[in-house]
Amino acid sequence: MAHTGHGPLTVLKVLGDTGVDVHLLLGERDLTASQVLTSGLDVLAGHCPAVPRDRLPDGAAGPGLTVGNVRSTSRDPELDVTATPFDLRAEHDLPASARLFGLETATDSRTGHFDGISPDPLALGSARQAATATFTELGFRAGSVTALEVAAGGLPPRPRYSVRRVEATFDRPFGFLAVHRTSRLVLTAGWVDEPVPLPPWDESEWQGGHEPRSS
Repeated sequence: MAHTGHGPLTVLKVLGDTGVDVHLLLGERDLTASQVLTSGLDVLAGHCPAVPRDRLPDGAAGPGLTVGNVRSTSRDPELDVTATPFDLRAEHDLPASARLFGLETATDSRTGHFDGISPDPLALGSARQAATATFTELGFRAGSVTALEVAAGGLPPRPRYSVRRVEATFDRPFGFLAVHRTSRLVLTAGWVDEPVPLPPWDESEWQGGHEPRSS
């Protein structure tokens, strides 16, 4: 959780296996997409103080964030995350927003440009960009759910330990950043305006003596 110029911001880093991580961003309910994404960029740049999960206070520690102690069979602290998958697609007419995309000079047909491409004067007449961002349920589940094997006919082990448990819930509009881990470069940023409601839990999905456990 981080303290930003727009209030508290919950940041969840989902580590990828290709060097690109997804940062999920949840702010206060009345914040706009621009405010939440700007806050996320400030946190990424190190401009806002962040509180690591092991130093969060008990109770409601931030937007969608709850902290407390639970009984467990392991000494390890627990992190339980509930989020929605998303598949976003967008198309942009770049010259229509030439200033935003830095194309004001390139679209000026009164003078020539791109002399490295052609000796004839050229100007940008049209350009479109298509962007997609997908965060699948399978990918998220692989990082947040573990199947624990239980011996047939046996009883589950007794929870002997009291451990720290952090619960993060992204069930209302939230932002995301796709970040290159090494360079910290933001490759994609977006806003999930209408999160898909999560389906009810189906116990038939887990067979063969396995019990789902969030971690």
